[in-house]
Amino acid sequence: MAAVMDVRETIEELRAALTELESGEGLSRFVEGHGLQSRVFVFSWESEELSIDFELPCERVLSDEEERALDALRVGSALRLAILLLSAAAEGRLLAEGEAGLSVAADEDGVRYVVSGPDGGVIDEAEDWDPLVARLDAALPDGDDVQIFWP
Repeated sequence: MAAVMDVRETIEELRAALTELESGEGLSRFVEGHGLQSRVFVFSWESEELSIDFELPCERVLSDEEERALDALRVGSALRLAILLLSAAAEGRLLAEGEAGLSVAADEDGVRYVVSGPDGGVIDEAEDWDPLVARLDAALPDGDDVQIFWP
């Protein structure tokens, strides 16, 4: 991101990007690249407890309709997850006792996350967001049912 934003401003920008994406009119926020096939959704966040690194293809004009729809689903999932992660971090609910950091990444090759301890050692990691989503579901207030679908 060009300018450093605080967590609330960033969440609002992510929500606005999600609205753009769902409108079908095209995504303008968090998009880099040029040309017909090189546009990429890029979102990065770095704080003491949370690191997010998303770089996913989007709006590839020369791809078939099915591939473009899959790109949009992946970007939508990444946007939703980023909003949840930042919200949980802002509320102090992201990490459990004994955990020092959470790193989440997604690119064209897949998704992954790592939970680290105070010594930098890995506590939990996976190349699947299901356990991460279950963790967020447990961290959020009762009644907030979390669902993130990664196609």
